[in-house]
Amino acid sequence: MIKLVLSDMDNTLIPFGAPSVSPRTLEAIHDVINAGIHFGPDTGRDYVELMRFFHMDESCFMTGIMSNGKRVRVDGRDVWTYSIPHDWLQRVADALKPERGMFLVCFPLDTNLFNPAYVVGASEEEMNEYERLVHFNGGRVNDVPDIDFIAAAIACNGDEKRHSYCQQLVAKACPEVETIMSIPNWFDVLPHGINKASALDTILDAVGATRDEVVVFGDSGNDVEILKEVHYSVAVANATDEVKGICNFSCGASADEGVADALFEIARAARAHEVPAFLREG
Repeated sequence: MIKLVLSDMDNTLIPFGAPSVSPRTLEAIHDVINAGIHFGPDTGRDYVELMRFFHMDESCFMTGIMSNGKRVRVDGRDVWTYSIPHDWLQRVADALKPERGMFLVCFPLDTNLFNPAYVVGASEEEMNEYERLVHFNGGRVNDVPDIDFIAAAIACNGDEKRHSYCQQLVAKACPEVETIMSIPNWFDVLPHGINKASALDTILDAVGATRDEVVVFGDSGNDVEILKEVHYSVAVANATDEVKGICNFSCGASADEGVADALFEIARAARAHEVPAFLREG
């Protein structure tokens, strides 16, 4: 029996760059919730930032793994949060400052609906490009402010060689963190040992589910570890080859509302006391 459904956001629940989930996807989420199943995002984005993605409908993300495992919410309350140490972020920022087209973006723990972010060492033009792409309101600074940050990311324009060079710079400057590309030219900065997968047991315990009672949808690098941990791992049709290779099941593409189709089937199967058709073996 499925008790919890978790879905990545960008390029999974919604096509990347879309301002919000589609009305049909919203309907599918409510269908799952009304069938008695917990639903939530499993995402690098934080709680307040999710408001606009779900048309200000908080019922869609009362539960979820947010900020790549640094915030876990269940039934509208935080059950775990983690702030990235200031020194780590400053070392990353310093390593990137000499490099054109690479810069650090820090998201404060204390935030609001405008989704403010501190952009370290970028030009106005560079910042504006990613403000539009990732949907944040940036303020340019020379150094990382001494406040609590729940998330950080690195913008890195260029090809695979350039991306690898960026990751090497960060690994040398701050071995306490790892960098994982979540969308093109955008690396999530994650403390080692803290990610979507590390938050899995916390959320399962809070909702009273086991690893065999959760469905997880994903598409890219920052979904890999959590997808490895569950039986009902589902790759959208547009997922990377790596994700497709580790997932046990699949659904339609993000652009075709593949997750919405799957959610409707999960809700139907729950009411009929059946295994969802797309999760049946063989």
